[in-house]
Amino acid sequence: MAIAIIGAGVAGLSAASDMKRAGREVVIFDKGRGAGGRLSTRRASTPAGDLRFDHGAQFFTARDTGFRALVSDLESRGHVAKWAPSRVALSTDGGTWSPAPLHSEDDWYVGAPSMNSLVKGMAEGHDVRWGERATGLSIREDGRYVHIDASGWQGPFETVIFAIPAEQARELLADTSPELASEAAASVTAPCWAVMLAFDTPIETGWDVAEVSGSPLNLLVRNSSKPGRANEETFVLHATPEWTRTNVDMEKEQVAEELSGLFSQITGAGAPSLAAAHRWLYAKTETAAASPYGWDEAQRIGVIGDWRIAPRIEAAWQSGHALAASLVD
Repeated sequence: MAIAIIGAGVAGLSAASDMKRAGREVVIFDKGRGAGGRLSTRRASTPAGDLRFDHGAQFFTARDTGFRALVSDLESRGHVAKWAPSRVALSTDGGTWSPAPLHSEDDWYVGAPSMNSLVKGMAEGHDVRWGERATGLSIREDGRYVHIDASGWQGPFETVIFAIPAEQARELLADTSPELASEAAASVTAPCWAVMLAFDTPIETGWDVAEVSGSPLNLLVRNSSKPGRANEETFVLHATPEWTRTNVDMEKEQVAEELSGLFSQITGAGAPSLAAAHRWLYAKTETAAASPYGWDEAQRIGVIGDWRIAPRIEAAWQSGHALAASLVD
């Protein structure tokens, strides 16, 4: 009997890869039309041509030995590339914004030519059913069934693993596994407004990545500085969780206008040729669960994701890897 995984992100694909290597049959359902999630890439048409923005996660590190091996393989296949941006911390005394250099002991990686290339590379060779949103779970005598929006009940499955944000796991598991639903409810994920900007001419900042304090913006990234991106000048801005929560229902056009205005104040940039906003309701884990994965032995339901460990792409891989190792053993 097959194992079902809900969510074809890094956590779900990590678990799927390990179990497939152990000879298990795995079926993955994902609500997206293609690889992405918080590693999604937004496409935009402009007079200068089509542009791509990494409007979710901006980079990732690889500290775990197993994850480093995966990243090395993906890099050799052209799905991942190292990125060494110039980084600063920006602060102000109420007037001029002052930069202070930042350094990292870790190598930074990005998907190439866009962040979702990481997930695309991991998904190769797997039975991933895109555009399949899971809306329910039923435990029956002959196994577990997953309700898919467009096609009804799918199953039976021996095990069902949820690799989705904590808030979604809480809702889907409320009736079938109250304990796992309670763990998910205890995890807090911060929202984030992201704004994508394009400019007709280069913006002279002296940096590619700026961590900002004392502003509704907390991260500014020159998207076009990443390997494999287009030559057009593009930036991605992330607002603070506090500002996002206060303005979570603001219209996208107003968010783009306000945050691009703040960007101009900080950098001196002129009006962008394109400004668009995207709201991430579940962007960054603030309160993690107490273990790398959740497991309900009686119902044979698992829960994985970066929210179990820490807000890092590598943590999502570690969560899926940890549950798969337990099931294979």
